[in-house]
Amino acid sequence: MNIFGFEIKSKEEREQEEREYLHRIFPGGTAQKAAVEQQLKERLPREDKKAVMLYYILVKDAMTAGNGMSFEEAVEKVSKKQRILKLTPVMLEKVREVMEDNQ
Repeated sequence: MNIFGFEIKSKEEREQEEREYLHRIFPGGTAQKAAVEQQLKERLPREDKKAVMLYYILVKDAMTAGNGMSFEEAVEKVSKKQRILKLTPVMLEKVREVMEDNQ
């Protein structure tokens, strides 16, 4: 329903959208999400695990949103908006490795 330009969705619609979003990011479900968190933690032990996980999700979202973005394009897009984490080439490589391991 659209009221004054605001989209109002039912609880069921919001929950369905959330499930679809999570499935797009983690097609393997909660087991895959836990595995990704663990791999990021192991490969980047000194970094804030929540910030690294958020970055992973943002990049994966940009790549899977249907516009066919490459990893590099997604990183560039996300890096313009995300200011929590100071990225280094090593961190980017580790995030890419985890992403490739969890296709």
